[in-house]
Amino acid sequence: MNLLFYLGDCRNYLKNMDDKSIDFIAIDPPYGVDQMNHAWNNEKILSSLQDSKKECCAVKNIPVGMKFDVKSAVKLGEFLVPIANQLNRVLKPGGFCIVFSQPRASHHVALAFENAGFEIRDHLIWDYGAGQGKAQGVQNFIRKNRKFCKKEKEILIKKLEGLKTPQLTPTFETLWLCQKKKEGTFVENYLTYGVGLVDFKNGNKKVRFSHRKPQSKERQEAGRHPTLKPVSLMKDLIETFCPEGKVVLDCFAGAGTTGVAAKLSNRDFIGIEKEEMWYNIMKERVENTRLG
Repeated sequence: MNLLFYLGDCRNYLKNMDDKSIDFIAIDPPYGVDQMNHAWNNEKILSSLQDSKKECCAVKNIPVGMKFDVKSAVKLGEFLVPIANQLNRVLKPGGFCIVFSQPRASHHVALAFENAGFEIRDHLIWDYGAGQGKAQGVQNFIRKNRKFCKKEKEILIKKLEGLKTPQLTPTFETLWLCQKKKEGTFVENYLTYGVGLVDFKNGNKKVRFSHRKPQSKERQEAGRHPTLKPVSLMKDLIETFCPEGKVVLDCFAGAGTTGVAAKLSNRDFIGIEKEEMWYNIMKERVENTRLG
């Protein structure tokens, strides 16, 4: 089993990878890329997260995670286009590429990969069961609004009782199942490249993959990565879309969950991570994963 780890910007590493050298790709791109500068620096995001912890109860400041700017989704798509082009080049014909995305930006993610030559095969769901409610009642907003007098506020609060801001409680994340165009028929492509078919040996496969969020122990082992995915989910995805013994690539490797899942599934792994802290955690975590 080969395990390779690279520290740096994936946009540089991908350019030097061989054509048709990867069997399966699973990535969770940075959703807040619009808040980073040209060097892809995440200091602004980390600062925002710290501020949100201090102000999460302040009505005048909507917590991070409740805000959404349409421009951020557009910028995410633009950021992904050249990366998707490189991923399409290094992936074997018929190979699958799974891309996580937040629901409100997912259409721009899909377009980026479609424009890079991928076929969008399906829209998958990671069902984690229950999330944190983000909707807010409007009473405090009304009380702080200087346009209304006290009496008007009382009337308005009573009238809008039970109504909240439009953030439904999340229970899932979306994943795009992209496939590089195959050569010939599905069978011909599989006989040539060994990829392009889905493993149904253990029963029917649905678009919904149900796995609870990482629990305390797993989060601690992963350095409490802010967007951590469970090993069980990644293992399920890898074993469904990538045959045993093949090469798995994650160019936004983070704390290395995809690498852990690949190792447990007897697949080779290539992980690329820009942040040194997460790179070190990824490398140690994957190398220390025991089989059996």
